Amino acid sequence: MTKPVVILGHGGHAEVLLDVLRLTGCEVAGILTPDLPAGSLWQGLEVLGGDDWLDCTEAGDHAFALGLGMLPHREKRRRGLFSMLLARGLELPAVIHPSAILARDVLVGRGVQIMAGVVVQPGVRIGDDALLNTRSSVDHHCHLGAHAHVAPGAVLCGDVHLGEGAFIGAGATVIQGISIGARAQVAAGATVVRDIEAGVRIIPGRAPIKFEEA
Repeated sequence: MTKPVVILGHGGHAEVLLDVLRLTGCEVAGILTPDLPAGSLWQGLEVLGGDDWLDCTEAGDHAFALGLGMLPHREKRRRGLFSMLLARGLELPAVIHPSAILARDVLVGRGVQIMAGVVVQPGVRIGDDALLNTRSSVDHHCHLGAHAHVAPGAVLCGDVHLGEGAFIGAGATVIQGISIGARAQVAAGATVVRDIEAGVRIIPGRAPIKFEEA
């Protein structure tokens, strides 16, 4: 990245993201959050203001990274922030931890975040704003839709397709060739052996639950 980066948010995920940015040599200019006073410091960074700072003229001189964690109940919020930044013509580069291993032909969308220890094999396509969290594994020819989340330690075997906003919980395993619909949720530790429809929540030991997005 050639532009200094501004992080949106200040929680635990933002702290992890900050570490990745610093490890990759990026200049981090500050953070945006409505929850801390403008001009105060967080992790040594200046709080520049809230979302209204995006309307100032200097915003275009920066790139942006979403520091809001991608829990199932936050997917809509994070997706909205991503869309807001794009609508303003602002840059959302991918952020990739130096320890991540990516095959040479992996396609990575805008704003994608790939954390420490992640392995991504050949033929994988990763949509905009997808998050591959710590030590997750994505095998050959998987397709991840925009805003999908693969939580820490989760495994996608070959040729898995995740719909937009799908969530794979920590330590879950999805066997080869499975399709998981848009905004479907797989709980931590689950093993998925059948396709999952859009908007369905899978919890080990329970029947699938169809839910409406809040």
